[in-house]
Amino acid sequence: MEINSMNLDSNKGEESTGGDQTVENGDTAREAGTNEEDKLTVCRFYQEGRCRFGETCRNLHEGPVNHQVKKTGEKKKKISDPDAGGGPTIGKKKPMKTALDVIKRIQWDPDFTKEFFTVGYLDRFEGVLEAPFTTFTWEDLSSLDWDTLAIPQHRIQYFKYKTDKVWDKYEKLDVVFGSTGHPVGILQFMEEVDRKLLEKRFEAGSEDEDDSSS
Repeated sequence: MEINSMNLDSNKGEESTGGDQTVENGDTAREAGTNEEDKLTVCRFYQEGRCRFGETCRNLHEGPVNHQVKKTGEKKKKISDPDAGGGPTIGKKKPMKTALDVIKRIQWDPDFTKEFFTVGYLDRFEGVLEAPFTTFTWEDLSSLDWDTLAIPQHRIQYFKYKTDKVWDKYEKLDVVFGSTGHPVGILQFMEEVDRKLLEKRFEAGSEDEDDSSS
């Protein structure tokens, strides 16, 4: 009986010792898990050099800092803000002014003489034809009689001031408004056309005088 009781006591001691080891191993496992969590909570914004919270950040500020990572906001700023050192603002190209815009300006601009303008338009049977601007009625087509001379705007190919084009749909030419980047304004352009015509008339008159004198 004494032997059995001693064996039981020794078994209990071994069990208690094993239990203590289990607890110790459990603590070790928990400590290892805590270390893994600490490694996973390193602030990635700190590593990119752009953490806003600094010392008050809840995540760890450890490891090397990469200052070459660009912010998305800074990239957009360089494109849209000329003061950011990224050059001029990149915007959409302005559309070319329409035939209707040219018609209205010829009609209402006091610096324009309607009789000096010609319209090039597409005829369905004869191709591109020309007619004086004042030949057409520029009112709404639906309000006109069948015998009124008018033309749909989409058939207009170009406008001329005397002998030179000032607007052409297919050549992307717009001297009237400069919407396609023409270097000369319309008033200066018209003056140059007038000057060239006067020079031609003067030359033609000089030739006629020479012929008559001979």
